[in-house]
Amino acid sequence: MTITADAKLRPRADADYRAPSQQKSRGIALALVGLAITMIAFFGNLAAVGQSGADQASTLAWTFGVTTTGFALIKTAIAVVLWGVILKLWLRADSIKASLPALVGKPGADPTNLGDHDTPHGKVTVTAKAPDQLPIHKMAKKMFRPMVAMGLMLVLVGLIVSFVEAGSVPNTAASAWKQGLQFLGEGMLLGGIAFLLGTILWAIRTAGGEVQESLGVKVYTPKMPGTAKAFVVLMMLGLMASIVQFIGYVSVAGNSDVRIAFAWLGPLREFGLGLILAGVALALVAIGNVLAFQFYRIQELIRSGERS
Repeated sequence: MTITADAKLRPRADADYRAPSQQKSRGIALALVGLAITMIAFFGNLAAVGQSGADQASTLAWTFGVTTTGFALIKTAIAVVLWGVILKLWLRADSIKASLPALVGKPGADPTNLGDHDTPHGKVTVTAKAPDQLPIHKMAKKMFRPMVAMGLMLVLVGLIVSFVEAGSVPNTAASAWKQGLQFLGEGMLLGGIAFLLGTILWAIRTAGGEVQESLGVKVYTPKMPGTAKAFVVLMMLGLMASIVQFIGYVSVAGNSDVRIAFAWLGPLREFGLGLILAGVALALVAIGNVLAFQFYRIQELIRSGERS
């Protein structure tokens, strides 16, 4: 078991791979709670159809906050499940490390032909030892927990503000703070999910290197693909947009006429979330490509013992 900051990201060496995932069950329960909360907001909006004036505005104020909170809980559930995926990836790596020597043997690492090479699955770096983690992996492992925690906290604060707004409509200041807080929180939650995907890429990359090093063969490590680089850029741009929309909402909170500001701040907040989601899609593509390469590498080791 690791005695580092990675301890909570790697199960014990003697962990039972057949044991049910606590993260999966917790994630499902949290997602169901989030879904139930969104249903409450849905029925509240239906009730608002028959209302008018201040009553309707009051109902729509709190249902907005409740809906966003439900979405936030579902995103948190996704983060919890992804944490469980990381643990299962390490169990998979440990099982491969235990069983593969019987199929491959111990050919001994060849010190020649190291460096960058092409493979059917893209460019790789060939080394004698497992590679060190990349800076983005270090950041992802440190940041996903505080990002998810702070994002959920901001959404819940915005929920409280939505109830304040509902009891004092029209209240443009509360409306601005509500939207700014909740969508900054949503952006941070998606950022936490993005960092979790980066942590999954770390686990796959590191585990693959450790498996190859344990066999005494040269270690083939895929170079960081363009999809992974674009994922990082889109995630950062999306987080920046979420911060800008928050600053924009706060700056107009005291104005009596916020219609013009709300007209462009709404699309900006959605654009920021869209950028992060696009980055998440690219991260999933990168994960698929790295897994495909590792299956290829295992096949080559079984077939020849060492790929020259």
